[in-house]
Amino acid sequence: MSESLKKSAKAIQQKTMQRRGILDPLNAAKNFQLSRYMPSPDLVPFIEHYWIIHWDLRGQPSYTSEVLPHPNINLAFTKDRAWITGVTTDRYDYELKGVGVIVGVAFKAGAFYAFWPHPMNGLTDKTMPAINAFLKVDDPFRYKLLRLTDDKEMVTQLEAMFRAQHPKSDQKMQLATKIVEAIANDTNLQSVQAVAQRFQMSDRTLQHLFQTYVGVGVKWVIMRFRLHEAAERIANGEHGWADVAVELGYSDQAHFARDFKKIVGRSPSNYARNLR
Repeated sequence: MSESLKKSAKAIQQKTMQRRGILDPLNAAKNFQLSRYMPSPDLVPFIEHYWIIHWDLRGQPSYTSEVLPHPNINLAFTKDRAWITGVTTDRYDYELKGVGVIVGVAFKAGAFYAFWPHPMNGLTDKTMPAINAFLKVDDPFRYKLLRLTDDKEMVTQLEAMFRAQHPKSDQKMQLATKIVEAIANDTNLQSVQAVAQRFQMSDRTLQHLFQTYVGVGVKWVIMRFRLHEAAERIANGEHGWADVAVELGYSDQAHFARDFKKIVGRSPSNYARNLR
């Protein structure tokens, strides 16, 4: 391994596993191991984290992982293919069976534009071959990556490939990332108008920025982060739906329950009951 790759490997830090977005997190943890790793400092503007899933279900039934996606573009590798997934607006299900591994990259919201400079709404709810954006990601690259047995070595190889692309950030990309992070962290931003006022721009300009760099509308991002929080709170044992609805910015409990069921596929009470 070259000195530059060794330095990169030292910089990679494992990120504490977060349950947010994973439905039925305790049962999920029994069926697969998810590890997340932070990017090296020079790639922080572009990469949210690397995620690697290992599972061994030999002699056991298959398991379908259910996920509420974040507003991120993802790159993933399996033994069969390498592909890019745009923002997925519905629940994402993936069946795990036998033994295997998936190596993935979550790009920061808005930042995939640095690697593929096209409007992100063209990728929403779609996939495309990874080689469309990353010319070095051919079959030999994928085979070599998945033959590695150490997660951090996998991440190191990915980082070398990203650096070879010489990604460049721009002000609009940085602004899109900043706004999404603000929505995720500030529950007071409960409407498009509130976000536009916070960042001193018109609703129209804000929506255009999101369609170009993120791939979905501002309202969708707000709702998805609030439903992430709701699912996590339910998994932690909370069941006062009226209070949860108000705290997440819903005008009434019924509206909250409709949104939750539409995305999760179960009402809040049924989801809680299934968890128990």
